[in-house]
Amino acid sequence: MNSITPRLIIIGASGLIGWELFSAATQAGYRVLGTYADHAKPGLVRFDIRTDSLLNLVPDLGPLDTVYMLSAFSNPSWVYQHPEEARALNVTATRALIDTVSAVGGRLVFMSSVEVFDGLVGGYSEASSPAPLNLYGRMKLEIEQYVEGLSSPFCIVRTSWNVGWSTTQRCVVKLTYDTLLAAGARMAHDNTFSIADSRDTAAGLLALASHPAVKRLHLASSQTLIRTELADLIIATSRRAAEMAYTPTTFASIPYTEPRARLNHLDCSWATTQLGLRFRPAVDIIRDKVRLLDAPAPSAA
Repeated sequence: MNSITPRLIIIGASGLIGWELFSAATQAGYRVLGTYADHAKPGLVRFDIRTDSLLNLVPDLGPLDTVYMLSAFSNPSWVYQHPEEARALNVTATRALIDTVSAVGGRLVFMSSVEVFDGLVGGYSEASSPAPLNLYGRMKLEIEQYVEGLSSPFCIVRTSWNVGWSTTQRCVVKLTYDTLLAAGARMAHDNTFSIADSRDTAAGLLALASHPAVKRLHLASSQTLIRTELADLIIATSRRAAEMAYTPTTFASIPYTEPRARLNHLDCSWATTQLGLRFRPAVDIIRDKVRLLDAPAPSAA
């Protein structure tokens, strides 16, 4: 392979987005190194940013490398319940890795989250001012602010709910699907959010390899979803519809462990107009995921 081909280093390549990025980068012919901490996958190497040195893993790390930082505890409820463990990975170890990349002049791509916003207005663009409501969002913002102080190249990427193509992966479609099958389901008619096919998010991240000047990027479908609309579409698509029901309610009445953003959708128009990225329509993503979730159910005799 041509020695000047950019090298991509994906920290957290075994995760929902990381694995799609690793696969896409490999297929595109990049030199790519992907890591995992706990869940091994073919082609990945073990690396835990809490205990391991990136320079031991990549002794020749340098300014031609792009390092994608995707490793994090990303469930806000879990982060709230385990603040010290979450901070050790999401902040302390992440900052140490950033310092290593910056010291050699490498480019860092940091995966942040829509949770850095307060959800008062929605439609957040790359220029919107963050004001997180929960601990997970505050940790992400802390790293964003740290990254913005770097003299080396960087890009901060924010995304919303990503939908993957396994029946076990946590996503908003699966969570809503499972809730609709349980007794007493409630859905907020005033809660908005964005989703994305994890493969589209990976394609957007890969595009950054050839756009070194981009410093902030939002990646999600342009369609804004309301929670009750999502529930209705799941019911309309699922072959288990007869088992599903919910009561409409307000977002304020949903008991979260911490405050959550009510209007939580992203404006991703810059990604489409300036970078030419394309995202699958949210309706298509939802229908395909519901069919996948339906598949393990026994067929009618």
